[in-house]
Amino acid sequence: YVRVEGFTDSDPPKKSAKKFPTNEALSQARAESVVRYLASKGVGSSRMEALGRGAANPKATKAASRRVEIHILGS
Repeated sequence: YVRVEGFTDSDPPKKSAKKFPTNEALSQARAESVVRYLASKGVGSSRMEALGRGAANPKATKAASRRVEIHILGS
């Protein structure tokens, strides 16, 4: 089982504000994009979930906070 978590920095979306009005929406889209990629490479989509975490758990820099984490949870 795989959990894909998307994150953002704390700044509200600017360039993509129409498509992603909130950090949560942007982070969810990031996670879903990675799930689609993994599924295209053969990972069973029923074994994955995508979660948008928004600006939760920031890293040291804003750039580092814009990330996706993949957690392998077992079967």
